[in-house]
Amino acid sequence: MQTKLDITKEYKSYYTAKTEPEILEIEEGRFLTIEGKGAPGGYEFQVKVSTLYSLAFGVKSRKQDRK
Repeated sequence: MQTKLDITKEYKSYYTAKTEPEILEIEEGRFLTIEGKGAPGGYEFQVKVSTLYSLAFGVKSRKQDRK
């Protein structure tokens, strides 16, 4: 069984704030995104977020099936 990845611990420098601003080098990665304009409570945003969650769940399930 694979252990769950805790990205806040794995990439701690990405998620902790310093007292002084700094520039971070972020590793290359693959991301799912949505684009558009409008209120987060708007219909278009809700449809896109719902689609994004469905897609992310499908990717996660497929990844688990390959193990």
